[in-house]
Amino acid sequence: MLLLSFNIGDDRYVIDTRNIIEVTTLVRLKKLPGSINGVAGLLNYHGTAVPVIDISALCEKPAQQNTLTTRIIIVEYRKKHILGIKAENVTETLRIDSNAFKESGIEINNNDFLGDVAEIDNRFIQLINIDQLLTDEIRMCLFPNATKAVG
Repeated sequence: MLLLSFNIGDDRYVIDTRNIIEVTTLVRLKKLPGSINGVAGLLNYHGTAVPVIDISALCEKPAQQNTLTTRIIIVEYRKKHILGIKAENVTETLRIDSNAFKESGIEINNNDFLGDVAEIDNRFIQLINIDQLLTDEIRMCLFPNATKAVG
């Protein structure tokens, strides 16, 4: 599988590139005062307002300085929404056999998006499950019309 890698704190994570629409440089986001923790703001993506989440904040890590390698990864979320993910040290793609990923054996509350791990070059890399990235609370905040239509 072809994966895009990035950091959350000092740890390395990957996203399957099949979920990625585009990777953009960090641009100025429209801040949303009073929004839920983890929501970085709105991105104007080809005329469409796209919510952007800060993946470090979702993992309860302190916000790091924006650098030249901070990017917004635009992904397809649950096959019906476009979502931006602000991530740090987005620098490379990796090709890793899907069989290299194994269950971590640890269940982490509210972080269902943290998937299987693989050991590459004596370092663990963890797969992010895009479709499980948002909690119900964040999903209802970012996509309220979709929630109302279902409920």
